[in-house]
Amino acid sequence: MFFSRLTDRSSLTYADAAAIFGTALALRAADADLVEFGTTSRPVSLRKGESVLKILERFGDLGGTDTTEAVRRHYRKHDRVLIVTDEQATYSHYGDPTARIPAHVPVYTWNLAGHRAGHGPSGTANRHTFGGLSDAAFRMVPLLEAARDADWPWNR
Repeated sequence: MFFSRLTDRSSLTYADAAAIFGTALALRAADADLVEFGTTSRPVSLRKGESVLKILERFGDLGGTDTTEAVRRHYRKHDRVLIVTDEQATYSHYGDPTARIPAHVPVYTWNLAGHRAGHGPSGTANRHTFGGLSDAAFRMVPLLEAARDADWPWNR
C-alpha cells in the first residue's frame, strides 16, 4: 500500500488514497473510529470540523497489508465497518478479516488495486467489495443500506 502508485502519472500511493478517503468518511460520520493499518495498525485521532489535511499528517508508513489483524484489534461492536485497502493480503494467508464481525454488521471494502484474490467474502448478505475509488464511493453505503429495508418504489 505504501509503495504502489494509483496511476503511472501520480505520486499518490494506495496508502495515501486510503488515508484521504478514510479520513473524509470518518469526519462525515456521526461517530467513527479511524484506523490506519499496514503490517501493524493504530487509531488516528480526529475532531469534528478538523481539516482533512491536518489529520493526514498523523498517518505514517506501517508496512504491508494485514487487514485481518487490524480488524481483529480495532473492531469494537461498530454498527458497520468500512475498509479501504489494496487487498494484497490474501484470504488464505491472513484469514478472513470479517470473521469476527457478526453477520448482521455490514462490511464495505474498497479494493484500490484490483488484486484478483480478495481478503474476505463479498457479494453475499452484508459483505460488499468495490473495485477502485471515486467520488461515487461516498454514496455506496447509504444506497446499499437504504435498499436493505426498502420496498418497491411504487409502494411508498
